[in-house]
Amino acid sequence: MDKDISYWIISSDPNKFDVEKAFEEDNSVEWDRGRYTGINKDDIVYIYISKPVQAMKFKTKVANVIENIMVLKLVKRLNPEKFSLNRLQEHGLNGNVQGKITITGELFEYIKQQEKEPLNQILYGPPGTGKTYSLSSMIDQFTQNLNINSDKDIDDAMPDMLKIENYTWYQVSAAILYDAAMSKINNGWIKIRDAKDNNDIVSHDLFKARSEKSSSKSPQQTMAADLLFHTKDDCKNVNVKRKSPPFIFDKNNKSEWSVDTKILNDECPEAIELYEKYKKIKDKKIDINYTKQNFKFTTFHQSYGYEEFVEGITPILHDGENEGKEIGYKISKGIFYQCCEEALRLAGYDGKLNDFCSLTKSERKEKLNNAPKYAIFIDEINRGNISKIFGELITLIEPSKRLGTDDEIILELPYSKEKFGVPSNLYIIGTMNTADRSIALMDTALRRRFEFVEMMPQPELLKDIKIIKNGDGADIKLNEMLKTINDRIEYLYDRDHTIGHAYFMSLKDGADIEELASIFKNKILPLLQEYFYDDWEKIRLVLGDNQKEKTNETNSDDKQEKNKTQFITKNKKRASELFGRKIEDIDDKVLYEINFKAFSDPQSYKEIYSQADKNEAKPKNNN
Repeated sequence: MDKDISYWIISSDPNKFDVEKAFEEDNSVEWDRGRYTGINKDDIVYIYISKPVQAMKFKTKVANVIENIMVLKLVKRLNPEKFSLNRLQEHGLNGNVQGKITITGELFEYIKQQEKEPLNQILYGPPGTGKTYSLSSMIDQFTQNLNINSDKDIDDAMPDMLKIENYTWYQVSAAILYDAAMSKINNGWIKIRDAKDNNDIVSHDLFKARSEKSSSKSPQQTMAADLLFHTKDDCKNVNVKRKSPPFIFDKNNKSEWSVDTKILNDECPEAIELYEKYKKIKDKKIDINYTKQNFKFTTFHQSYGYEEFVEGITPILHDGENEGKEIGYKISKGIFYQCCEEALRLAGYDGKLNDFCSLTKSERKEKLNNAPKYAIFIDEINRGNISKIFGELITLIEPSKRLGTDDEIILELPYSKEKFGVPSNLYIIGTMNTADRSIALMDTALRRRFEFVEMMPQPELLKDIKIIKNGDGADIKLNEMLKTINDRIEYLYDRDHTIGHAYFMSLKDGADIEELASIFKNKILPLLQEYFYDDWEKIRLVLGDNQKEKTNETNSDDKQEKNKTQFITKNKKRASELFGRKIEDIDDKVLYEINFKAFSDPQSYKEIYSQADKNEAKPKNNN
């Protein structure tokens, strides 16, 4: 915690103001400063939620002060168990939280200690509970806002400003050759490397920027292979058996390269996009401020492996004298390895990870002590084969085994035989959908090394959303509806397959019922079909259609009227109606049909929870 600013706790009554909902809708809230004089811009403010929660739930920063209004920007959500009233009182808080409290002494140290983010954590819960949203709110912790004051700053910032790692080598090569064509350098024909002239590919800023973000030991060879791989079919000076679109490059008998500018916009528009971004930076036609993202995203899937994550063998074409030969192979670095090296760069070390591991232990510790944080975000972490993906990393990711710690471990990688360790400033943050696979099925070794943060549905966030039909309020209590649905799912299946509030957060106050109908038809109903394997009777139970049938039965003799609020109707179909007579071994069958009209009827939604309320109100028969 920075001692140049002040730290405060303020209280909020959930019955008067829903802070949680406010932060779901926006990343900041406006707060009346009248009662909180002394709180200034850049101060840190912790928001304590009074009864029934009685815990600190949010850390904010005073982004601005306008007269009697202070704008509180969300920094992060807090674990209420760590910051409950009892815990705070045990560590220096006197009495209750009323008005504002200055954080000092023992309380300051306790909060500082508890705030330390775990290096490895997984956000888990049913679908739609805000796991991905929480990841996005963490991004601020791994984002730097930087200024450009000189040409050197531009060169240093170029890779991050362009987000050059998102472009392939052939796209970068095409942008360089396009620049040569637009600048009319040798009519757009330049060599890969020219000792006599700096007007070559490897001397270009874009090549240098892409090389900086590449794990390739030989960026020139990698780029040259991509040029060969994407030459035009009529190129007479390249003899490569296997090519791949787009076919955009040409090579003359002087070993000079060009790109076909006429087809570039159609075949490789990314190259023109990159060129235009590059020119704006070089011509200083951009803002002097830029954002550097100190993180990478990836998503696990069933075929994801160690080779993609850490290192593996990938094919490569030959250049020069071996141009006509078959595909060769190289060792390429995966995204996790790249993140490790990026974390070292952030710590001020510009060399390779292998070289860093060869430094003395004290040198490694000095570099990584209080180093800025880098992160890898892994979505759907439980969809992959964890043991297969992480391999020897299972041990290395432990906080006590990281590079820069007393008990650090350095291993030798299986393919490259390079030294490898995980920097202590690299955070591994994942999400896990418990509906996809039970947490119990995850590798025990992995679960032991991660802190798990449960995220469950919060129906209360929906209580203030009003649904409109034909300009009038429909009086649908979304919070009660979702709670009732989830109670039934938990009873029929389990709590890991409940439905999250995030499915409905797109509904703003005053949303038309057709927006709610779209969510139910396109998201909720398909999800229930997946959960219950098209067991329509259980889906009817979840949606309360079985109770609607009994309720409406006496209203009308008309079959359609009786079933008008049922989302799923059922009708018994006799075999004799189809086949003319009763056929042996073929029973009469119940057929289910989706009643699309019900989705536009407010009563259909109200009867999901209203019948449950009536059942709970009935006196129990103990006889």
